[in-house]
Amino acid sequence: MAALRPIMGRKGIFFTFIAITIIAVFILVYTPTANISLQKDTSSVRSRISVLDRYLSQLEGQYLETVLRASSHKAILSLVYYLNSSDPPEYLSNFDTAFYEVVMYGTINGVPIDSITGRKIMDNNTISNWTTKINHTAKDTYNVNTSIRINNVSASQSRPWAIDVVLNLNYTLQSEIANWRKDNVTVTTSVDIEGFYDPSYIVNTNRKYSPVIKKSSVEFNKWNLTYAREHLRNAGAKLFDEVHK
Repeated sequence: MAALRPIMGRKGIFFTFIAITIIAVFILVYTPTANISLQKDTSSVRSRISVLDRYLSQLEGQYLETVLRASSHKAILSLVYYLNSSDPPEYLSNFDTAFYEVVMYGTINGVPIDSITGRKIMDNNTISNWTTKINHTAKDTYNVNTSIRINNVSASQSRPWAIDVVLNLNYTLQSEIANWRKDNVTVTTSVDIEGFYDPSYIVNTNRKYSPVIKKSSVEFNKWNLTYAREHLRNAGAKLFDEVHK
């Protein structure tokens, strides 16, 4: 019996080795490898970048344009009321400067324009207000920091019934996976002037008449005596209504 002990010991070692080998095979087959984990991480990063790219596209193509149009409309409306509140009413000496200050900060000559006009129009509606809101919303929604620096905002009129507004800015986007930066971004929009009080009547009649602007349906090269008379009758009716309010 003593002679059999070494043989049994060798068999035990052999079976132990076989068992360890089988366990190792199961571990290799069923345990996720580093390559699979890396692929998952790469897919997650790509998906995250795709989401942020869509956000940046919407920032330029939708959000900023909507902000520019809304703030510009309110700024022009506030400036008309400001003109009407002066005594006597006078045209703005520098429209570009006044428009920039109102649309950006809601002030004119350093004074909140709402406090002069008595109308709460620019409160929380300036471009500065809205870009701050965009940053907070993007932080809550996408967990990114959006920094927007306004270089300039200007307004001009190339068409009879609309005011063209141009916004120039730089922005940076910072996230945990990447950073984006873009300079000299141009955003444009158009503000319809129909419905605004006509500043020319306010100034030239010393506030006695203040009709709203109404777009004519007659094309510029189609005017004749009949259309001119109809236009004057409509304008006269509007003035009559203003006087007898």
